[in-house]
Amino acid sequence: MKYYHSSHEDRSDYREDELFLTIESLRSELLEVAQERSLSDHTVVELSQRLDGYIVMAQNKMMESLRSRQTEPAPYGALTKSKRVRSKSALQQ
Repeated sequence: MKYYHSSHEDRSDYREDELFLTIESLRSELLEVAQERSLSDHTVVELSQRLDGYIVMAQNKMMESLRSRQTEPAPYGALTKSKRVRSKSALQQ
């Protein structure tokens, strides 16, 4: 059994695929250790806290990605919802 120790002190430079592999690895390890020990065992708690940190980091990266997609300009010729509503109302008049 291994106990995961990250070689990355600054975890903000993780790529998304590395992040999800790390999360899955920690999750599997946590399940294994938790079956052998008490849930309040120091090692179980430490693994759980580390996993939480990586999950929060993944959520933040996903939110950043969503925000950046929302602020990108629309492709040429694409109508926004407000323009479609105005166009539709103009046609109905």
